[in-house]
Amino acid sequence: MSNIKIRKANHRDLRVIQEIARGTIGKSYRSFLGDELVDWFLSSGESDNELEIQLANCDVLLVDNSIAAFTIYFDDLIHLMMVDVYLHRTGLGSIILAHTESQLFNSGNTVIRVETFEGNQQAINFYKKNGWSIVRTEEDKANGFVRVFFEKHT
Repeated sequence: MSNIKIRKANHRDLRVIQEIARGTIGKSYRSFLGDELVDWFLSSGESDNELEIQLANCDVLLVDNSIAAFTIYFDDLIHLMMVDVYLHRTGLGSIILAHTESQLFNSGNTVIRVETFEGNQQAINFYKKNGWSIVRTEEDKANGFVRVFFEKHT
């Protein structure tokens, strides 16, 4: 991967961002959320709608001028971060995470937050590898999963 660049997302990027999200959710979330919930989330349009709503808070990582990953962040929170499923384990996640951390810390935050699902061991290991600490877990009884909350300090 030769030419990597990160920039603010724009409306022309929305379709590709939505495709990356659908691909990641469809491939990586089934093991801990189940087929029924994943299929509903994708077919309902909720995923696409959330990305459109949050587009102003989104940065994209480009590899050779093609979007390979994106991150949505605001306040002290990384709301969402996804790398194209075909590019997992290539280091791009760590690159866009470091960028996002820098943006949040440079905005005056001394503590930043991210969360994932207890069953998403790949994400848990990723955040730990990148210096994040689990601060708590919380069961969502209505939906039958557990959220894992991370923090990172300056």
